[in-house]
Amino acid sequence: MKTNVYGDFACYYDLLGWSRFSKICAQRLKNFVRFRGKGDETILDLACGTGELEYRLRKTKLRFVGVDMSRRMLKQARGKNKGVKFIHGDMTSVRLKRRFNIVVSFFDSVNHLGSIAALCKMFKTARIHLRERGFFIFDMLSPEGLAGWELVEIRRKPGYTLIINGFYFPERTLAEITIEGFVNVSSGDSSGKTTYKHFLQKIYERSCPLDLSLIHISEPTRPLYISYAVF
Repeated sequence: MKTNVYGDFACYYDLLGWSRFSKICAQRLKNFVRFRGKGDETILDLACGTGELEYRLRKTKLRFVGVDMSRRMLKQARGKNKGVKFIHGDMTSVRLKRRFNIVVSFFDSVNHLGSIAALCKMFKTARIHLRERGFFIFDMLSPEGLAGWELVEIRRKPGYTLIINGFYFPERTLAEITIEGFVNVSSGDSSGKTTYKHFLQKIYERSCPLDLSLIHISEPTRPLYISYAVF
């Protein structure tokens, strides 16, 4: 499966509404930290994207480091999060030589990994960077969730038009999504002309069985406790 590295799509990611899930994740992460009775947690955000999670939690005492493969995503993240460290890297192999209280990976980023091997490497990355008794919090679309990408949809808004064409291949638990967009980038001058920026982005997402991948990262000297929920 091809690796998803966002191009021009990254420049309009927040505008087009893909960041709205971050509002839910930010609130739940904030609640989790409050439940732990701590306010100054260090957090590693794998596949941080445009840094929307960091932005929504900027008024807290949480200290983030973000990692992403897309340089254009990181450019957006740095632009709206002054003082937060963002690193260009692959969440399956990045090594920062420090540990964190919490590691997170949201917005079905885990589904962008194309194989069990890649999923295992990502889990190992999270484990290596966790302090003792730390937490790795992530979300993942199930096969049923990925099947929801079997669609053709046109979204028209005042500032843009999106055409989304998705296919789901159940025998491979793979979704292939094409997002084509036309974004109004008119400067507002007196000429009255409307200028649109066109982009085309292909995204591949796969669902992998968690139980199988967790076997590969279990270590006798460091017991692994897994708790997960679907929402």
